Amino acid sequence: MIECNHVYKKYKNGTNALFDINLKIDQGEFVYIIGPTGSGKSTLIKLLDGEEIPTKGEVRVVGIDVGKLRHSKVPIYRRNIGVVFQDFRLLESKTVFENIAYALEVIDMKKAMIRRRVREVMNLVGLDDKGNSFPSQLSGGQQQRVAIARAIANRPKVLIADEPTGNLDPSMSDEIMALLEKINREYGTTILMVTHDLTLVNKHRKRTIVLEHGHVTEDLSKGGYVQHVR
Repeated sequence: MIECNHVYKKYKNGTNALFDINLKIDQGEFVYIIGPTGSGKSTLIKLLDGEEIPTKGEVRVVGIDVGKLRHSKVPIYRRNIGVVFQDFRLLESKTVFENIAYALEVIDMKKAMIRRRVREVMNLVGLDDKGNSFPSQLSGGQQQRVAIARAIANRPKVLIADEPTGNLDPSMSDEIMALLEKINREYGTTILMVTHDLTLVNKHRKRTIVLEHGHVTEDLSKGGYVQHVR
């Protein structure tokens, strides 16, 4: 599903972001990626979604060598990947229904199918009654549910959740975790969750990949307990 083979990334300004990254993530896995600021987490995500290409090595996602994609093919490739951000990134002028539908309109899905699919994901994330609401009328947790619904609307094979609980209180963070686990379980979606929240990581145990200074320093199974990130 996801493979990184001897991946290095050096930016034009001379910054070495990743060193000899070797990872294999199977279809249907739920994996945390943790590490301090500057550890390479954001760079790894950018390599996976085609925003950056590796300086050396190979990044393969759903069988595609991402680093060798033509620029014009990247948008089509990204249909395999949903991304959820800490700051939601919803369109404030659109309703909940319209925000989710927009993700399907840009891939030219037929209107009848869009309506059906939007209702499905609204039900999945527990927002059946919020279709006509605008983001400003929702709580932070509800906005993140909309963002998740939008990210999974076209059934991506991979969901990247970049600090999805960073702006939420602990109880709401647990609810978002339960929703991500449900998506992972019911859809078989491979989930990569970038987080700084070690309390959450240790409460909801998953495979955990630790990055430090551009290196993978630990790859812990579900039984692993993360005490700190330097």
